[in-house]
Amino acid sequence: ATPAAGTAANTPATAGDRQKQKQQRDGLSAVDGIATPKGAASPSKRQQPGSAASVITPPKSSAKKYADRTNAGKVVSSYNPNGLPTAAEVLASRTADERERAASRRGVTVSRHPAARHPESSFRHMFTPLEKRSVALEDRMKWMSDAICAEYNIKSEEEEMVECMDGVKGEESEFGTWMPVGLPKQNEVLCVGRICNEAHEGKLNGASIRLEGSRQHSSGARIHLDLKGLNQASDQRPPQSYSFFPGQIVAVEGINSSGRTMQASRILEGAPPPGETMAKSELLEHQYGAERQDGDPVSIVSMCGPYTTKDNLEYKPLEDAIVQILQDKPDVVVMCGPFVDQRQPLIAGGEPVIQDKDGKESKVSYEHLFAARISSLLEELYLEDPELKTQFVLVPSMDDAFLDAVYPQPPMEDKTPGVRAPKGAEGLFGDLGLRYVELAGREDDAKSVRSRRRVHCVSNPCTLRINDVTLGVTSTDVLFHVNSDSCNANLAPGTRLSRIAEHLLNQRSYYPLFPATKGVSLDLGRAEGWEMPVRPDVLITPSKLASFAKRVCDTTVVVNPGELTKNTTGGTYAVMDIHPMTREALEEKVSVKEEGASANDAPKDAEEMLEKGVQDRVRVDIKRI
Repeated sequence: ATPAAGTAANTPATAGDRQKQKQQRDGLSAVDGIATPKGAASPSKRQQPGSAASVITPPKSSAKKYADRTNAGKVVSSYNPNGLPTAAEVLASRTADERERAASRRGVTVSRHPAARHPESSFRHMFTPLEKRSVALEDRMKWMSDAICAEYNIKSEEEEMVECMDGVKGEESEFGTWMPVGLPKQNEVLCVGRICNEAHEGKLNGASIRLEGSRQHSSGARIHLDLKGLNQASDQRPPQSYSFFPGQIVAVEGINSSGRTMQASRILEGAPPPGETMAKSELLEHQYGAERQDGDPVSIVSMCGPYTTKDNLEYKPLEDAIVQILQDKPDVVVMCGPFVDQRQPLIAGGEPVIQDKDGKESKVSYEHLFAARISSLLEELYLEDPELKTQFVLVPSMDDAFLDAVYPQPPMEDKTPGVRAPKGAEGLFGDLGLRYVELAGREDDAKSVRSRRRVHCVSNPCTLRINDVTLGVTSTDVLFHVNSDSCNANLAPGTRLSRIAEHLLNQRSYYPLFPATKGVSLDLGRAEGWEMPVRPDVLITPSKLASFAKRVCDTTVVVNPGELTKNTTGGTYAVMDIHPMTREALEEKVSVKEEGASANDAPKDAEEMLEKGVQDRVRVDIKRI
């Protein structure tokens, strides 16, 4: 033994060393205290890499506690370009009669967008053959390529030749001629393809970017992209900013003289879906109808789980949020999962243990935990105020312990539909207890439930209509996933997060990353389920990244409300107040006519279609719980 080793051996053990040795002998950890199913080995005995015992670290006792927070209600970020008041301030300025009339209104209309193709019920997932997966990727490449070419008026050599032979001179494009990927050409051309990582592993970087063409036109050829030309300024244009990630469909303009490497000179990062317009009469009915908004703003609250801190299952942050909802009375509350977070230490280790009102502890199923901590809170809310017009939209998460972890994700539903579990025993039958929310405080149960639902269970992702506003929501942290595997350069300061959010619209997808991040199970057989059918007015994308509210692609406001809890303390949520357009603008009669046509050419029943302009009449405040 070396002298150093001998010295260490003769040194008396300290109290801390003796405690550490005792834990090693006993094999105890914080996870061992968690109840496990009968006959199952404890996490400490399994010692498998990636198991709950090896990855879960109990929160330290010195960590900041939720009850000790001092910044509740503080606004951490906002979007209010036109200095609009809050919905509460507008209501306070009304007369007593106007406030009474507002309380008696029917409320807003929440419905699935007619163009959406998201799943409406559970389905048999992850059984897609390899051939169908390949077809799904090829189909996406085709329609995105068509969308980009149509957006920027890009034509192939054949199309230009046909126009020349027919004597028809179409609109000239400022971009080069479309060519298949991998075809050598001495002049500048434009290729459309999918961004891939040459290394297959690790993060994408400027030296490993490849462009993959379609099988139909390019036989799946892949070429290397040389991006040096984008970083160099010229007399015509400054250095171009770019942001790439695997799976992104882009158009690249440049020279590919060898057929193996393309010297890129310009990048088109996709084409956003077309914006929506709406008839004046429809807008007028939604925004000034006596049973609709009646000139008042629509208030939408958005929050994302986890809804309880890591050191308990009491769901105290959610209780505080419900109290605030009872006070503010928003029109809609969008709640994104996880509701029962499988990453929570007290859930990940086995059957969760909760206390009832009498202080008695009991093991419960995940469904019972949802019914006891989520459904019961919503039920108490409506028992407190049966006339409350607030509607809840529940968006599932892939981190929910009681739901299928597949993307797209079907709406939440009872495991045994039609089975009416007795009150307090919902978990035994997989019952989520949401029907009690619909019945709470209502005298004529059946009639009231049919006339106006209080809870809407939707898919992940989903595209909704709230009155005249189109709302897009996904609970999957796509912003973090894209940010973790993206490569960018020349971005303006402070635009990184908005550029990532812009990718979702330019790719017309709620999850454009491929291959997906580990832990995200994409079902390519249902690829249409995460497509973005229209350009949403408001896009809600909860993320662990910094919360923000910003306008992208001219007309869409992207909101990251953050998470309601952060480890053992509180997080943030978002409040959106969408004001109506001016009544004069909606009542003004304007003749409908195309350029070069007279007013008499328009059909008598034609009506002017207006852009909704939500980006100019919305106020977003992100607050701490």
